[in-house]
Amino acid sequence: MPGVAVDLLTGFLGSGKTTLLRHVLDHGLRGKPVAVIMNEIGEIGIDGRVVTGLSAVEKMVELTSGCICCSIDDYRFDLAIQEIIATARPHLIIIESTGVADPEPLAYRVKNAGLGLDAVITVVDAANIERQLSETKIAGAQIAAADFLVVNKLDLVEPDALASAEARLARLNRRAERFRTIRGALDSDLLFATGVATFRELAGRTTDHLEVEGIASFVYRSARPLAQDAFERLLLRLPRDILRAKGIVRFVDRDWHCLFNFTCGRHELSWLKLDGDAATENQAVFIGRGLDRHRRRIEAALAACERKDSDHTDAEAAEVPKRIGERG
Repeated sequence: MPGVAVDLLTGFLGSGKTTLLRHVLDHGLRGKPVAVIMNEIGEIGIDGRVVTGLSAVEKMVELTSGCICCSIDDYRFDLAIQEIIATARPHLIIIESTGVADPEPLAYRVKNAGLGLDAVITVVDAANIERQLSETKIAGAQIAAADFLVVNKLDLVEPDALASAEARLARLNRRAERFRTIRGALDSDLLFATGVATFRELAGRTTDHLEVEGIASFVYRSARPLAQDAFERLLLRLPRDILRAKGIVRFVDRDWHCLFNFTCGRHELSWLKLDGDAATENQAVFIGRGLDRHRRRIEAALAACERKDSDHTDAEAAEVPKRIGERG
């Protein structure tokens, strides 16, 4: 199960989550099988009717009459996830929560089920964000938990109001990357887990992909095992410009491989048992802005994490990762 990524799609009532989801499933997942779990308050699932029938959706599950973060116990949640993975074999699971759900308990459940939390994506209604924040604490919790903030409904706000809303979002969550959109029409490659594979394929090639956003990628490969402590320090010190990093690496004195995921300053490690050719090489993709400024430092830091001989120590490996954080 650790190989299956989970994205949480959240946002207050009416923010445009389902519209974004529909656009992503229809345009951005490039044929990858996806399982969707939708949660609604009420006896009839309206939003699910909008999503079903799309070719990218391998399995659709609707949960009604309650909030997924508080109405389903851990045991039933784990069983439901296991059944989805066994029957649909998805590349990605997208969970769209209700508009009044706190994403933190749901994120905990995903991790507790042994799955990798790829990203928390919060859709924000630019026209109503101030009112929602004043009326309910949940809207603020959804923003604070986000890795990516999708500022939706730009066509309904004036430039000054948009600037004020984005300043408020920055105060509530300085870590999250923000994207603007109208009716959820947004390139999904960066937001969702499947985009990492896309960037891995594009790395090293001349391309105008996401050129407007100034986003690029590079791939790291190495046959040497890494010092785990030094590698985790490296992840903590990655520049803010690095929005995503993901890959499989080998650590010294570990029989299992590490699947790591870095999203907007948050990182997670999980473990995989690999055999054969898949077990011989570290492979990772780094995605972000300004890579012409950051790539050499990051590659040097990664090289410092590599175990070159029996005398190589974690203390030595810590020096270059430290310099990543000192560059300003």
